[in-house]
Amino acid sequence: MLFKKHTRKLVALSAILALLLGLPACGNQGGTAEGGSSGTAVQGGDPFEAFMNALDTGYSSEVDEAISQMGDDPVYGFRGGASPSEYETTDYVKAEMEKIGLENVTVDETTVDGWTFKGANLTFTDADGAEAKIDLGGYQTTLQAEDVKVKVIYLGKATAKDYEGVDAEGKLVLLDIDQNEEWWINMPTYQAHVKGAMAVLANSAMPVEMPERVGTQDICGPDYAPAFGISQKDTDTLKAAIEAAGGELEVTFNADSKVTLDTTGTNVWGEIPGRTDEVIYMFAHRDGYFHSYFDDASGVGLCLGVAKAIIDSGYEPERTIRIVLHGSEEWGRTNSQCDWGIGAYEQIVNVHPEWAEKGYAIINIDGAYCVEGETTFGIAVGEELAAFAQEVADPLIQDSVYTYRYLTPPSTYKEDINYTRAGIPSIGTAKGEETIFYDTGYHTSADDKELMGFDEDTWTWMHKLYGKYVFAFDQTAVRPMDFSARFAALRDSYNEEIVQDDELFAKIDAAVAAGEEAAAVVSSMNDAYDAAVESGDAEKAASLRDEAIAYNTKLYEYYKLVQDELLWFDGEMGIVFPHEVRQSNIENLNGALAALEEGDAVTAYDEYLSGIDNGWNAQFFDKETVDFFNASIKETLKRTWVEDKYDMDGCYVDEVVRSLMKKADGGSADFTDETAELEKLLEQQQEYLAATLESEKESMDKLAEAIAELL
Repeated sequence: MLFKKHTRKLVALSAILALLLGLPACGNQGGTAEGGSSGTAVQGGDPFEAFMNALDTGYSSEVDEAISQMGDDPVYGFRGGASPSEYETTDYVKAEMEKIGLENVTVDETTVDGWTFKGANLTFTDADGAEAKIDLGGYQTTLQAEDVKVKVIYLGKATAKDYEGVDAEGKLVLLDIDQNEEWWINMPTYQAHVKGAMAVLANSAMPVEMPERVGTQDICGPDYAPAFGISQKDTDTLKAAIEAAGGELEVTFNADSKVTLDTTGTNVWGEIPGRTDEVIYMFAHRDGYFHSYFDDASGVGLCLGVAKAIIDSGYEPERTIRIVLHGSEEWGRTNSQCDWGIGAYEQIVNVHPEWAEKGYAIINIDGAYCVEGETTFGIAVGEELAAFAQEVADPLIQDSVYTYRYLTPPSTYKEDINYTRAGIPSIGTAKGEETIFYDTGYHTSADDKELMGFDEDTWTWMHKLYGKYVFAFDQTAVRPMDFSARFAALRDSYNEEIVQDDELFAKIDAAVAAGEEAAAVVSSMNDAYDAAVESGDAEKAASLRDEAIAYNTKLYEYYKLVQDELLWFDGEMGIVFPHEVRQSNIENLNGALAALEEGDAVTAYDEYLSGIDNGWNAQFFDKETVDFFNASIKETLKRTWVEDKYDMDGCYVDEVVRSLMKKADGGSADFTDETAELEKLLEQQQEYLAATLESEKESMDKLAEAIAELL
């Protein structure tokens, strides 16, 4: 189903209302088509064209440049959440918001865990006998050291096996890690902590090699197990020196990395007031790893650049356009498996929960990755807005040199997940099928304008595309949501070899049909509004606008109910339906049992049990390490966007994995005990799934009853 765009029609309505009420018409324009300073506003015209004429991407770039130079580490930058450098961005963007003419500019305080990284380095004698110095990147952990003499050892991947016969007590452990393909940094870091190491020095691999690049990620672990980042080039130098020294090397170590619990973070926002109290949001985040020119100084610059162009063009929006620049997006909660997006979580859950009801939509600019040669991108969007998102963007994309894909459901690795869970749908930036930035610079020292290169044409394009979304949302009377898409995705998510429930499927099929009816109502209301505008009937158009606002409240209530009933997260913190985790566990348990029946232990644990909870990590790390994360997950998900939406019962196959690995190594084919344990777990998961399916039936009943308000 297509949802009509209303750009020309709303300009006509504004002109009608202006004549009747003595107000200036919206759609004023100024400046030149190439951007630059805004010119004198004039009456009439296409408001989006006026926006593009007023667009000053040079201003946006100035914002990027200024924020990317802010950092607590004089070598690499780093703007940790609730750190001095992030506070510096608070003052800067507040002043910029006021300067460009945003109103109601506000700094909200939040309670987050803060991280300040002022740098780390080590000096030593290299393999050639020369003095050498290595600067390190940071992770969100606490370690302060000044000219400390300490030994460094190299342990490869630093798995449990690598520690056999090694004394790591009080030492720095140099290791290699591929967080895209292997495991997260929290596993080898906590493993080192268990072995008594002072800290790890992690050399992070990425698809595109860059020897001098240093990488980092959110730690997803406790702050008392320290980690630092090191480049491949410096790893090679250090490894050679360690080998020359006979297996361990004394270095002089300095570090100033500190986590502060429950401290004060900030979110900064300002707005362009609209004629109604409905709100269109634009997001970006101010914190970042290294200098983070692209992720996300560029997002901040784009948001402010779009806002400035709207103001300078003279456009008077129907809805309030609120720019929110969050802090603590990259990290904000210690020892949590979902430690990102915390600044936004605090904003919508604790500071301004009332924002949800009037939130019309979100445009989240988490990185405008305008690096040289980048032409492949993505748009992240929930099922309900997917058709509208594509309708708005496709005409622009088809006339461009860019290739896009639509990611549905969207990734949770961006802060808007907090707001969508609260009931505001979102569209945001995402990566494409192939991406230079994500394969080369993401969360690394290469996130730098000079290192990656900057494409001015793509920068203008990003303003155009996401600015178009702002106007499209503002110029659509009823929020263009199609709930049938979510219900259809739910119906497609069942493995019918495992789930055979005709009653449930019938309820979902009915929900799909009801969702289509509701989408038809949305289109009908928008068509009626369009007709009133085209006929010049300002009174009727205004009345229909009021009806649309009331209907949008009902859409909010229903979308929030859909989120409450159907939103769930899996072990990767990705969006799933409630039954999918149990269903996946059953699929993997069945696969493992079949492999064991064939006498194949390796396939059982490596292909199947690895997909259940910490089954993968149990192959590589000590029981104490894996048990720590198994035991702590329930507590550490509190005060995050995942709370109450994650399977807390678990399906722990760790001991079976270790037992099967031992038998595979020893040549034993007696899997009686392991089979019995897996069958027990399978029976338990089947019971859990049955209960979940009953709960989903109840959810469909609730949703069926509630959707009547939309029909």
